[in-house]
Amino acid sequence: MIRSLYSFLIVLILSGYCFIANAQSNDHIFPASAIAKPYIDFDSKGFLVNGKRTFIVSAGLEYARIPHQLWYDRLLRIKRAGFNCIEIYTMWNFHEPQEGKFDFSGDHDLDAFLKIVKNLGLYAIVRVGPYYCAEWDNGGYPIWLKFKKGVSVREDNKSFEQYVDRFFDHLLPVVFKNQINNGGSVILVQLENEHPKSWGDIVVDGYFKNLQTKALQLGLQVPYFFSGLHHGSDPAGDGKLDDDKRPNPWMSTEFWSVWYSQYGAKPGDAELYDRRTWKIISRGGNGYNYYMAHGGSNFGYTNNDEDAASYDYGAAIGQAGDLRPMYYAFKRAAWFARSFENVLENSTNASLAYPNAATDSTLKVTARTSPAGDIIYLDNPGAKEINTTLNISGAEELTAGKKFTVKPKEIYPLIHNFKLNNDVTLNWALTRVFAIVKQSNTTTIIIDAEEKSPVLLQFGVKNGATSKSPEIKISNGIATINETMSSAEKPLVYTFNTGSQTIRVLAMNRQQTDKTWITEIANKNYIISGLAYFGDATIKDQHLHITTEAPLNQTGPQAGVVYTANASIPFNTGEVADKVVKNIALNNWEYKSGATSAAVNVNTTSWLKSTDAQPMGADGDVTADAWYRTTIDAPTEGKYTLQIKGNGRGQAFVDGKPAATWWLNKNEVSFNLKKGKHVLAIFTAHDGRDKLVSYIGPIDKIDSKGVSGSAVIKKGGPFIIGLNDWYFAKATQKSDVKLGPIAEDAAYKKYKIGTDAFNRKEGYGWFKTIVPQQPAGTQKLTVFFKSVDENATVFINGKELAHHEGWDQPFEVTINDAEALKSPINLSVFIENHSNEGGIDQPVKINAIGDATAVSGWALKGGPGDPLATTGWAKLAQDKQTNGPVFYRTTFSVTQAKDRTLIWRFNPEGLGHGSVWVNGHNLGRYPEKLDMKSLYIPECWLNTGMNQLVVYDEDGRPISKTQVVTEPDANRSITAITAKLN
Repeated sequence: MIRSLYSFLIVLILSGYCFIANAQSNDHIFPASAIAKPYIDFDSKGFLVNGKRTFIVSAGLEYARIPHQLWYDRLLRIKRAGFNCIEIYTMWNFHEPQEGKFDFSGDHDLDAFLKIVKNLGLYAIVRVGPYYCAEWDNGGYPIWLKFKKGVSVREDNKSFEQYVDRFFDHLLPVVFKNQINNGGSVILVQLENEHPKSWGDIVVDGYFKNLQTKALQLGLQVPYFFSGLHHGSDPAGDGKLDDDKRPNPWMSTEFWSVWYSQYGAKPGDAELYDRRTWKIISRGGNGYNYYMAHGGSNFGYTNNDEDAASYDYGAAIGQAGDLRPMYYAFKRAAWFARSFENVLENSTNASLAYPNAATDSTLKVTARTSPAGDIIYLDNPGAKEINTTLNISGAEELTAGKKFTVKPKEIYPLIHNFKLNNDVTLNWALTRVFAIVKQSNTTTIIIDAEEKSPVLLQFGVKNGATSKSPEIKISNGIATINETMSSAEKPLVYTFNTGSQTIRVLAMNRQQTDKTWITEIANKNYIISGLAYFGDATIKDQHLHITTEAPLNQTGPQAGVVYTANASIPFNTGEVADKVVKNIALNNWEYKSGATSAAVNVNTTSWLKSTDAQPMGADGDVTADAWYRTTIDAPTEGKYTLQIKGNGRGQAFVDGKPAATWWLNKNEVSFNLKKGKHVLAIFTAHDGRDKLVSYIGPIDKIDSKGVSGSAVIKKGGPFIIGLNDWYFAKATQKSDVKLGPIAEDAAYKKYKIGTDAFNRKEGYGWFKTIVPQQPAGTQKLTVFFKSVDENATVFINGKELAHHEGWDQPFEVTINDAEALKSPINLSVFIENHSNEGGIDQPVKINAIGDATAVSGWALKGGPGDPLATTGWAKLAQDKQTNGPVFYRTTFSVTQAKDRTLIWRFNPEGLGHGSVWVNGHNLGRYPEKLDMKSLYIPECWLNTGMNQLVVYDEDGRPISKTQVVTEPDANRSITAITAKLN
């Protein structure tokens, strides 16, 4: 299984399967308690919310990645797109960063967030952990948990469970008081996340039993499940979603829409994920959640090692709240699914009933049937549009002579026998339906038809129905619209009455439906069209007041219209904002050293003291920076090499002066020393902790940052070198290890570390190399293996020395045979590969330092210092590179106009690694790892007028090239407009 985590996940994305290694998995959901069932329930066909069949259209976002001042804005954008639900994680280290100190205020106020969700009429799916993944620092585990003895995560470990229970004691009451049966928004809860052993409702061990018991004791009453349901970038895949054995609906709780390695919209995204959404809708799915619908930002030190400040995800709603093409595609699917949820949440496969619905055989036809009606889907999987006639029994007269265009990759729905009200049935809708909206006694059907395509609908009506549009023909209980879509700039309107009911059809093209919105105000539904987006809406004095928004680079005013139950009313035209926006040059910088902890005389009274160095975070600090100090003694002048295990980036200072920089995972650094005692200070930094996907076991044994453990120093070096000249010979069976290494050179072929030696299959093999002869007097040699895949037996000169079990787990073997060390050594490794790729997947190194002087008496202090301190600053007279980390400070001015939202970002061009604060708010880490290299400054953190900017550059790079820049694609004009309703 030679694989980086990134490539592993990419394979999973492309395959569309969730990653469950050796798992017992299912997609079953635990039912609601008796008290909650009237509010949230399900059967094998679908969900019921408040007793009504409800298709769950959910948008994934994280309140932890959004300033609380913007929660309402982002949630409103989700609601406007037709979503009826949101899904969130409740990151443990976000709420308990320091042990026993719980934070549920401000940006951490989960209760306030869930109440906004409720007030907007949305539901919530809450994933409570305790593990999250999410490309979040440490997978959501608090740093302090790493330093608790005996803690083994994600398994039946009492030490771990006691800390989980304490966290749940504070978290779960907040979630559970917001359950739907308590008047809140929460309809589903997920315990754990993407665990290798249990998804759905399988309780595999005491760990899962403990999670379940604790949640139920604290008041869990809505349905719940373990780990997730149908995660993937194409959750519907190519199989069927119906399952007679499944007692609950089909739901995808992580429909990966794009990926965390992308910023912004890319060509084809909207079409790709639109199709994958319609696959769920058309094949019997009952709900889905896009991960992510809005990605947000990793503020502070919350990023993992795969990203930095941005978590844009290429999502439908951008990091800065801008709307991408995918947003409008998701809106169309959402309103369709919600309009026909009575069918979709209670249907069975009816594909065999419509075998030849499309005469073009390249179209795949599927269908769903239910007591509420039928939906037939024409699926065009190809890259070219298809024009087809229809051959549907009972609709021959209606479809005669008509051709229907199915766009490339489109899944085109046809509606049959759908009851609109007690007086009217939609016999056939052969034009795409965007949405159906109930407006008092009016039912409005919005259809999507391009120029020259059929506008073809047929209704069953009661006698006495009358047409208000000449295009509607009514005869013998049938009302028909049989038209061709014109190139009208405004929607076409067709209406007829039957009894007290009005049926209105609004025919629009795709550009018009993109700008059409459905909203409820004061218990009445309104359709608003012609606007790129609108936010708040209120009715006062018979006037509808709305705030509309459009990209600032869009030309001209917007012409909006509101459709009430019986009229269409234009909005007044608002003024268009000035589009001229300039970047802001940054000058008048101040600076101060960030390396004061390297000085010879430093008061370390408050530092954490230890014999051996402790990992970053051992002192309770949660940042990405730490200082270490100790003393060393050089018997003579010369080059010395310090060996200490590490992870991250390091800078060594000797007696306050820079001595060396290195990657800490090299585990050694060399520098020159004069004879005598010296103060050694080491600055360490990292770029995010691993998210620990699929990891089960001792948390203190994985992904330590900084330097840690015993340290030694010796004159000379470096002493660690790589072994790169490897050869491979295939073995036939596991027992071949007992025979010892294959002796014949001809059996071996050249092997490169990191390549698959087993062709993705189970197998066995010998890997060999030569360890060079060491200098005379060498008493000990260590061979370090970072990872082999999967199990390894190590031989020295044909004799077995050690055995190791497990992939992606570093191990080392020591050679202390004096005779063997006098000559080159034959190093052989027998590897057992049990699945997928296999071999030596990470570098192998030898360490010949042998006997060396121990370095002890370490002091640790985490953090960069106080970036907001008011003293110690000096004017930066010229651009220069400093020795070690440095703080920079300046101010800049922006205008926050009411007629626009300008998106400002800090561009760290020319800098190395570090953090940025604006008005005291930490924007997160740079450099970014995405196409967008600047850091988003939330508009709610900016002042009108002067703003303070502080930069902490760990590498001491010059500041002169940095700027505050705008993001043109995210800048928006804001216009208040009104319409008189009577």
